[in-house]
Amino acid sequence: MKNSIKLFLILGIIFAACTKADENDRRNVGTLTLPAASFYYTGNENPAPVTVQFHNTSQYSDEFLWTFHNGATSTAHSPSFTYPAAGEDKSYIVKLKATDSNSGESNTRSKSILILSSK
Repeated sequence: MKNSIKLFLILGIIFAACTKADENDRRNVGTLTLPAASFYYTGNENPAPVTVQFHNTSQYSDEFLWTFHNGATSTAHSPSFTYPAAGEDKSYIVKLKATDSNSGESNTRSKSILILSSK
């Protein structure tokens, strides 16, 4: 009888501890802050070929993947990219994927950039 009471008490303590941990986990889920990819660029005012500087203003992230029009990529925080000479004004898409390495969550932002012709 005494052993069954001890076992009952031990199981009760384990169950209570698990329940408390589960409650804490549920509360913390709401505090997860997701990455927000954001950037702006400068230097595209001159005709091509032109080097454009990208300024990363992302929040809640520590890993970055930039993708440029020709498939070139960069993992730099704020890279620059040189656009080639072109016969006419041309728009290119630039994409930034910002990731929080702790949670694995990511967010992507794309922008179109106008590069002036080299005429």
